[in-house]
Amino acid sequence: MKNITLVFLTILVSISGFAQIGNVEEINGDMSKGKNRGFKVLIPEVTEKEAIKSWGKLMKSYDSKTSKVKKNDDYLSENALIPSISENEVDVFSLFNETPEGVYMNVFFDLGGAYLNSDMHPEITKSAKDMIKTFATKIAREAVEAKLKEEEKKLDKLNKEQKNLENNKKSYERDIKDAEETIQKRTKEIEQNIKDQGTKKGEIKNQEEEVEKVKARVKKY
Repeated sequence: MKNITLVFLTILVSISGFAQIGNVEEINGDMSKGKNRGFKVLIPEVTEKEAIKSWGKLMKSYDSKTSKVKKNDDYLSENALIPSISENEVDVFSLFNETPEGVYMNVFFDLGGAYLNSDMHPEITKSAKDMIKTFATKIAREAVEAKLKEEEKKLDKLNKEQKNLENNKKSYERDIKDAEETIQKRTKEIEQNIKDQGTKKGEIKNQEEEVEKVKARVKKY
């Protein structure tokens, strides 16, 4: 019970602290098209599978289908229409790496001829970082809220079990009280029974004497 409560409180603290997701870093990283300028963020609380699935959903909202690049680790979202990034279609490459801290996600925006970077596209870079951080914050929050829901269910189950234990205790106490009352009642009945047996034995003895008297009278005839 105490452990579940501690987990519950920890999750609440985690949810309240999501403004603390690290800044999106600009990188010069390896991907299927070589080494290119891109962006990196750590997404806590999620698994790699969850991050990939959620990123695919986001790219779908930009009219792009996400698929794994053959013989490579990255994913490609082709011809994405992202107004905050470009008026034209953009190819978005993404890489995911799960660690004990969470999932590191690298994102590369191919603008056609150049990859998005702060040297060439300072304003658009800010929009890209905002988009990535918003995404990271959203899925991290959703993951923790899902964990919170799961822990709340466990807590509800434990509370119900505790209530059942309390009700059982009350039932046992009633049984004990009833048993004690029965014992007291039977003890008095036993005492009375012993007295009644003594009286009955006296009656039997008297009756046996009467029987013997009548037998003696029968023998006279």
